[in-house]
Amino acid sequence: MLSPMPLQPDIAVLGTLTRDTTVYADGTRTENLGGLLYTLTTLASLFDGQARIRPVANVGADFAGTASAALRLPGIDPRHVHTVPEPNNHVYLQYHDAIRRDEVLVGLVRPVGLEHACEALEARHYMVNLTSGRDLELATLEELRRRYAGVIQLDVHSLTLAFGAGGLRVLAVPPDWPQWVACADWVQMNETEAHLLGGGGAVERFAASLLDLGPSTVLVTLGGQGVVGAWREGRGRRSLRLGPPARYAQPFPTGCGDVFGAAFAFARLQGAGVADAMRVANGVAGTKAGLEPLAALHTIRAHAAVHLARWL
Repeated sequence: MLSPMPLQPDIAVLGTLTRDTTVYADGTRTENLGGLLYTLTTLASLFDGQARIRPVANVGADFAGTASAALRLPGIDPRHVHTVPEPNNHVYLQYHDAIRRDEVLVGLVRPVGLEHACEALEARHYMVNLTSGRDLELATLEELRRRYAGVIQLDVHSLTLAFGAGGLRVLAVPPDWPQWVACADWVQMNETEAHLLGGGGAVERFAASLLDLGPSTVLVTLGGQGVVGAWREGRGRRSLRLGPPARYAQPFPTGCGDVFGAAFAFARLQGAGVADAMRVANGVAGTKAGLEPLAALHTIRAHAAVHLARWL
């Protein structure tokens, strides 16, 4: 049996809110909001107003009104969202198939500074989703780790994306990536990022090796093929590989990793163990693959009810 969910879980979520223009492999084009909003909308839907969710982010002045309206979600406390003068991030995604894509970033807000990040120190759980890769600096995360006694959940996400010509994001290994990972209790990345950082070896072996850097849990999402997890339990270690929960003729993969991380946090904060939380997150993220656009995530709890009921 799971322990009862606290009356009001308190979750900080640091990252960047964006505009997204997406062109899928079949030519379908969508204009959405995105970035950190995938995480926030999923949390708001899953907790259904029974959590305090604190976005910690900078938004460009050109985007502030849109962001404010988008954050009118159950349980969202927007007081840690600051307006800055830079043009807000606008991401252009061109998919070549269900997984491979080109990404161009136009506009870039400044990183969240230390005192800004520490405004949410009283939160019970702190998620850091590197949606732009420039959401905060390593020194800020290291000091946040020193000051924060709770669980830090890190999604590596765009940390592995450097800037090429015209804002094209290109894969690159950041030399200080082990220090980023060492700051977190739970670490998430996708298969591409794991292969890049791990030198192309088996993701199961790489995930397990990251436990030596300090995290207690490492998750590697595999796109439409499921997820791999490694975690410390008592004095030992465990691992698990889950297959895909669902397949869609026309999947919408954008945001699935963000949904996975949010659903994993949701399950863990209700007392689920790592394995069951992985199953919940895998099912919810698989459900998201059949939903477009971002607005559909307002109903993710209802859509994913079978996965939630089975494991929670």
